[in-house]
Formats: sequence, structure tokens, C-alpha cells
Amino acid sequence: MDVLQDKYLMKKVQDGDLSKMSLLYERHKRDLFGYFYGLTNDADKSEDLVQNLFYRLLKYRHTYRGDGKFVYWMYSVAQNTWRDQFRKKKLIDYGSDAYTYDSLPNKEKNAEELLLATERKNLLKEALQQISPEKREAIVLSRFQGLKYQEIAKISNVSENAIKARVHRGLMELKEIILKLENQ
Repeated sequence: MDVLQDKYLMKKVQDGDLSKMSLLYERHKRDLFGYFYGLTNDADKSEDLVQNLFYRLLKYRHTYRGDGKFVYWMYSVAQNTWRDQFRKKKLIDYGSDAYTYDSLPNKEKNAEELLLATERKNLLKEALQQISPEKREAIVLSRFQGLKYQEIAKISNVSENAIKARVHRGLMELKEIILKLENQ
């Protein structure tokens, strides 16, 4: 087994080599930040959730069985982390900050293009907050995190058809919401 594979690293963590968790953290922190940011629209809360997630991965390391990809288990724990915080009403106030890891200006774009892109991003963020958490999560995982429907279904513990329906219905709702927002 390749010593750099996630499964191998997590098995080492389970065996007591907790230093391997830092490798998993470095490998997945950006994607997890993007996942949480897509759900909360708040950079500080997203960073806190990433930290909380890795604490949980350590705490519940005994539950990792090694079946399937490591990211399935990781996103399943991430999903539970977000839902627990959401239930506690700690994340209901969605921020409007525009910080993301890739939000640095691109020198190749002119000011007008940057302004239009920022406006589109803000419209999308606002529209995402208006759809149900289940649809939002399915869209974030499929469109922003690049996971396949089958993978999201395993993470969410629902059928692949249910995920397809959530994404399809969520995208249709987003389209309607964005059109309304643009016409205001």
C-alpha cells in the first residue's frame, strides 16, 4: 500500500501515530474549507468547522473501517459536523464576506470583468442561501467539490437518484432565484 494514500495514513492514525493526521489535514483542508464555505458563506466559520472536523476525525478514528475511499468517511463526518452546528443555531447568520482561497485578483482581467464576476458570485451566494440545506449541500459537493453523484449518495446515506433530484431541483430553484434577484 502506498504510504501516501489516505487510507494508509488514517490506519496509522488509528494505530496511534497521530502525526499522520497533519498530512491528511494539509491534503484536504482547502477542499473542506470550500465545502464549508459553500454552505455557510463565512470564511471564519468555515475555518472553525475545518478545525472542528479534524478534531472529530481524531476523536472518532476508531469508527473508520477503511471500506471505500477515505474522502467518503471524511465528508460524512464533515456533513455531521455542519449539521450539528446548524442545529445549534451557531451558523444561521450567513456572512457576506468575499474571502476564499482563490479570491485574489487576476491581473489578466480588467476591472469591469472583475466587477461582473464578483456580482455573479454574490448573486450565486445569495441564491444558495435561499434553497434548502439538503439541496445546497448536494450542489456544493457536486459542483464546487467535484464529487460524483454516487460519491455524494454514499456520504449522505441516500440513493444516487435522490442526489440527482436534489441537484436538479436545487439548480432549477437557483435559476429562478437568480433571475428574480437580477430583476430587482
